[in-house]
Amino acid sequence: MRRGRSYWKMNAALLCEKSIQEQLRQLWAEWSKQTKNYPTMVMWWERVAKVHVKKLFIREGTVNGREETQMENVYYACLYDILQRPSQHAERRAALNHLKAKTVKLHNARLAGGQIELRTQDIFQEERMSLFHLIKRRQRRGQREISEVHDRDH
Repeated sequence: MRRGRSYWKMNAALLCEKSIQEQLRQLWAEWSKQTKNYPTMVMWWERVAKVHVKKLFIREGTVNGREETQMENVYYACLYDILQRPSQHAERRAALNHLKAKTVKLHNARLAGGQIELRTQDIFQEERMSLFHLIKRRQRRGQREISEVHDRDH
């Protein structure tokens, strides 16, 4: 299967992390210095800012995904070790329940990432994502487009 040009979607959940916010602020200040080299803000956005923002978010998303996978692997290795170790039934059950809760929390965080785009009227609190929600998300994705770029100075 060949991979070609496609649309990239920024993971907005990364904006909630303080380290990424600070990194973005610092980089934005550097990129903003280059605006004078371009005749319009749109040209600057297309050639400088958009490219760098995309690279930043792809890199950070990859790192976060890798860390989540590593954490999940650690949890499963611990589960396997607990099952292999001779111990009391109650002791084993408590340790298994603790790791199960951590694993479920990790999986729920991944699922919640897909629910960020959903509007509150589309999904109820205890409801899981379904084909309906995925179709709604895809329809909204096609409706979003950046038409203007605003900066403090312009």
